[in-house]
Amino acid sequence: MNTLEFHDLGEDFDAGLLEQAYRDVYLPAFPLRDEQEDPTIWTPRLLNPEGNPRLCFLVAGTRLDTPGAHAVRGLLVAEYYAASQCVLISYVATHPDARGQGLARRLFDVLGRRLDSGRFSRGQPVQAVFAEIHDPAQNDPDGDVLDPHTRLRIMAKLGGLRIPIDYLQPPLGPGQQAASGLWLIAFPAMAHRAPPLTAARVRRFLVEFYRELGSSTPETDPLYAATFASLDALARHDTVLEPLDVAA
Repeated sequence: MNTLEFHDLGEDFDAGLLEQAYRDVYLPAFPLRDEQEDPTIWTPRLLNPEGNPRLCFLVAGTRLDTPGAHAVRGLLVAEYYAASQCVLISYVATHPDARGQGLARRLFDVLGRRLDSGRFSRGQPVQAVFAEIHDPAQNDPDGDVLDPHTRLRIMAKLGGLRIPIDYLQPPLGPGQQAASGLWLIAFPAMAHRAPPLTAARVRRFLVEFYRELGSSTPETDPLYAATFASLDALARHDTVLEPLDVAA
């Protein structure tokens, strides 16, 4: 694993490398249709550094500069939302042959360096870094590529903390359904220049996120009523983050 290379398709686009990463790592890791995106959606965003959300697509592997000889071992996809100045890590995945070797940590470290440099966030300080994760209580280990409890432990080691709201992932494309059974988590150490995370900041991110994925008025959209109601309740608490329960 020490010989791995890391390539950001948002800085240097390679259609062949995107196709291989999608086929060899992404699809096996995300087999559920409602949790998948199509690479034809990503391509124009990767080619437009001024679009919103801006896309960072990290590919880890060997011989990444040699067409036909790529060996893709992992990927991380992150989106920067300019209005809320927040990042969503939408996908992290490793090839089955590369699991348990610390690759997720290395991908997070590469993303962290991009955030610190301002290269990904257009020079603006990132206010929060979010991700989505399966709720172990609502997802059967036999129906998941990776045991949800294992994924939970990985995210906890990476510094993830849960935002205890009734989170709903919006439909990701035409013909797809909103996905429940997910937690919204945050990585405060990755936004180390930002003030402590507040419910107001989470709200700003979710409003922007839901708008970008098709809801013109998210705060009055019945689809997200439970999400915003739980966020209103969270705003009355002193903290918006809680440890991920990895005891199970």
